[in-house]
Amino acid sequence: MEKNGKNLFKILLLLGLSALLLVSAVLEEYASNLTGYIIAFFAAVLAVCIVTAFTICTVHLIGLILFGFVIGFLTQALGVTSDLWCYDHTFIFAAFSWSLAAVTMEGISRIIRYKLKSLRDPPLNVLMILALFGILLVTLASQNQWEYVKYRPTPIWTERQESGNQRPCFINQNLPEAGSERLKSELEHNEPFWIYYISLAGFAILMQARLPFTELLSLILAAWIMGGISEWIGATAQLWYFRTVAPPLFLVLGCWPLEFLVIRGLATRMKGSAMIQ
Repeated sequence: MEKNGKNLFKILLLLGLSALLLVSAVLEEYASNLTGYIIAFFAAVLAVCIVTAFTICTVHLIGLILFGFVIGFLTQALGVTSDLWCYDHTFIFAAFSWSLAAVTMEGISRIIRYKLKSLRDPPLNVLMILALFGILLVTLASQNQWEYVKYRPTPIWTERQESGNQRPCFINQNLPEAGSERLKSELEHNEPFWIYYISLAGFAILMQARLPFTELLSLILAAWIMGGISEWIGATAQLWYFRTVAPPLFLVLGCWPLEFLVIRGLATRMKGSAMIQ
C-alpha cells in the first residue's frame, strides 16, 4: 500500500474520471437514461474502484484507466460501424466507463484469484486465450449476427430526423420483403471486426502467456462478471441497443475478456517500465 498522499491522489483521479463520465453522458443527451439502478450500479463500481486503488500502485491504476479508455473507444467505434450494436447519440461516455470497468475487473480478479489460490498453475495460458477466441467465433455464429436484416435509421448525432424522434436502431426480426429497399441490406462479413479481435487475441497471448494460470482464469472470470452485468444494465436502460433482447453471448464471453487481457497487460508493462526507471 502506498503513502497516504498517493492514495488521496488515486481517489481524486477516480472521482475526476467519474465526473467526466457523468458530464459526457449529460452532454451526449443520456441524462434521461440515468435511472436509479444505473446510478446505484455506478456508485457500486466507483466504490470497488476506490478499494482496488488502495491495493495497486499509482502507475498501474493510471495504466488501467488510460488503456481502458483507448480500448473502450476503439471497441465502441468498431461495434457501431460494424452494426453489432448502436447508440442514439455519440458514445464518449462509454469510453470513460471502460476505464472504470478496467479498474473494477482488476479488483474482482484479485478476489477470485484469492479463492483460486489452491489450484495448480498448468501451462495452459495460450490454449485458454485461444479458447476465448473460439468462444467468440462459436457464439457469434450461433446467434447469426452476420445474417440479420438491418433497419438502420440515421443516428441523431449524424443528422437529426425530421420528426425529431429517434427510434431503436435494430429490430429483432426480419423486415417484410415488401418493405422499402432503402431500409434493408444484408450484413456482410466485417473485416475490421476480425482484424481487431484477432489482433487482440495475439496481443493477449504475447502479454499473458507466462501469467500464472489461476491469475489468468481470475481475469477472464472478472471480465465475464463485469461484462454480463454492465451490458445487461446498459441495454435495459437503453444507453445502447443490441439486435437480440439479451446482450450477445459473443460480446460478453469473447470480446470482454480479450479486451481486458490486453488492457491489463499494457497497464502491467507500463507499471514495470516505471519501476525500472
